[in-house]
Amino acid sequence: MKKKQIRERLNALRAQKLVHLTPKTGRTGRYYEGTYRVSSYSDLMFLVTNLIKVSVLALEKNEGVAAQELPDPQYNVLQVLLHALQLIPVEELELIDDLAQLLEEVNGDEL
Repeated sequence: MKKKQIRERLNALRAQKLVHLTPKTGRTGRYYEGTYRVSSYSDLMFLVTNLIKVSVLALEKNEGVAAQELPDPQYNVLQVLLHALQLIPVEELELIDDLAQLLEEVNGDEL
């Protein structure tokens, strides 16, 4: 496989699979900015609220927490877990498999 073809395939894989982090440069150097999908500002507000509520549950063990503050703790925990699932970089993990296959192809050309 030629260098140009390898570069093209790697760039295509990067565009398809590396979707969660965007490289940025700031005063402190290079860093990555993550993206998170929410449907609206309200959705973001509920996510943050649920994170806080779940943290309160973890700290208080539901003792001394008024029912009005946490009316449905199971729902709050469920929402936090569903949002946490979005943080798992499935596309990036698939990239590892694709890169391994590409390496096998490149190394196979050398045999």
